Amino acid sequence: TQGKKQAVWIIRYGLTKFPLKENEGPYDSPIHPVEGVEHAKCIARRLAENEDPPDVVLSSPFLRTTETGHIIAEAAGCSLCIEEGLTEWLTPSLLVDPQGIKTDPKSLDELSNLFPKIDTSYKSKNPVVEDSSDTDVTSEGTAPCFPEKEDTLLKRCATTLDRILGEFPSKSVAIVSHAPCDQAMAFHLEEGAPSVPSDSKLGPWPLGGVTKFSRVSSDSSTSWTMELYGDTDHMPGSYKPGIKEW
Repeated sequence: TQGKKQAVWIIRYGLTKFPLKENEGPYDSPIHPVEGVEHAKCIARRLAENEDPPDVVLSSPFLRTTETGHIIAEAAGCSLCIEEGLTEWLTPSLLVDPQGIKTDPKSLDELSNLFPKIDTSYKSKNPVVEDSSDTDVTSEGTAPCFPEKEDTLLKRCATTLDRILGEFPSKSVAIVSHAPCDQAMAFHLEEGAPSVPSDSKLGPWPLGGVTKFSRVSSDSSTSWTMELYGDTDHMPGSYKPGIKEW
């Protein structure tokens, strides 16, 4: 008989309170207090009612991802871990405003005061490095370090995902991150593991989109099967067909 499945859920948040405009900001908006919260609850319900609900939720430290992850963790009855390796793509157009001011996410202490489901004992498996000369790991492009090119984003997200799976073997995990990072992680697990994104069959990712990969949890050598990609069937109203793709 087939063993228990291990699932990796990769999630993009729903509507934010303030729309993010590249090169303008704001870069750390919370989710919209009505629609964004409804979107997060719809995502949470879908995961909680699935045959492979998450055992743990991990999110980027930005407000829109943390708040969405917190709502998912509440519905699943599990903890939320803040993972710096899931942070926004560290590129100027997504972090630096016209005055040259770079936005950094809130600290773990600040976030845990806002979101009580956060497990403050969890230590990021791929923490942000401020200076690329600080460590050999960054020279390989596997740690998040500003500014970040597309090839280093791909390496960073693959490294982060591998370390998360190493930390939670056989467990189903839900990951809430940003569209470029979500795409990079899905690309990493995609069957056939294409060497460059242009060879990938994966497309843009809509708001509230959910991707699911699974495998038999007792056999970590098996490849992942993609069951969903950027799926928005759980989203309400005009968001159901999938909009605001990135």
